[in-house]
Amino acid sequence: MDKLLKAFQEFYSENSEVWLERFDYKEAGPHLLLMAFLQRVINGGGRINREMAVGTGRTDLLIEFNGDKFVLELKLKRMPSARQKGLDQISRYLDTLGMTKGYLILFEIKPSSIIPWETRVKWEDISHQNKNITIVEM
Repeated sequence: MDKLLKAFQEFYSENSEVWLERFDYKEAGPHLLLMAFLQRVINGGGRINREMAVGTGRTDLLIEFNGDKFVLELKLKRMPSARQKGLDQISRYLDTLGMTKGYLILFEIKPSSIIPWETRVKWEDISHQNKNITIVEM
C-alpha cells in the first residue's frame, strides 16, 4: 500500500489541478481521484469498500488486496483540526476492526499558488493511541 499511495502522491501533484477543476462538487474531487487511481490497480486482485460501517462510524475506504486489509481515512484540510479528527477517527476504526495499521490521507484544498507542491506533499509514520498510522499529505 505504501508504494501505491506514494505513486498516487506523484500522480496527484502532477495532475490534480487539471482534473479537480472539472468537478462541480469540488470537495468530492480528491476522494474520487484517489478511488479511481486505486481501482485501476486493485481491480484484478482485490476490493475497495467505500463508506464501510465500522462500529458506529464509517471508514472512508477499506481495501482488501492479496489477503490483506488496509483502512484509509480521507480528509480535506479545511480546518487545522482535520488532522487530529482524522487520527482519532481512524484509531477508533482500527480498534473496532482489530487492526493496528492505517492510513490518514489529507488533501490540501488551497491552490498550489498559495501552498506549493514542494511543501504540501508529505509522508509521516506516527504512533497514535497505540496504532501505527501513516499520514499521507498532498
